[in-house]
Amino acid sequence: MAFSVLFLTSRKAGTTPEAFKAHYENTHIPLLKQLAGASFPQSHTRHYIHRADGQAHVLLGTQGDFDYDVVVELTFADQEAFKAYTAATHSGENGAKITADEEQFLDRSKSRAVILGSIEVTKA
Repeated sequence: MAFSVLFLTSRKAGTTPEAFKAHYENTHIPLLKQLAGASFPQSHTRHYIHRADGQAHVLLGTQGDFDYDVVVELTFADQEAFKAYTAATHSGENGAKITADEEQFLDRSKSRAVILGSIEVTKA
């Protein structure tokens, strides 16, 4: 059974949305793939919040509800695969490399993560 984790991640103060996305896509993801090797998730999906003049295009709620810049979903074959990925990327020397990279572009104090439950999809 698939195992998915959802992250809400925010950019570091002084980092533009464009610079945040560029670093995430061009530096952070390649680093994760390199360090994770075969334990990289089956999918690593990123949904960036659309902003204009620094403001999210809020349809429901307030600007304060959207203090994150990207919604990330990682999907693994199972929980053991997630554990292998975490061990490969967030401990020892590799963990230090990830932390150092994240400190360049995101505000780790605002990061949130949760394990997702069942997935229901309705298509046309």
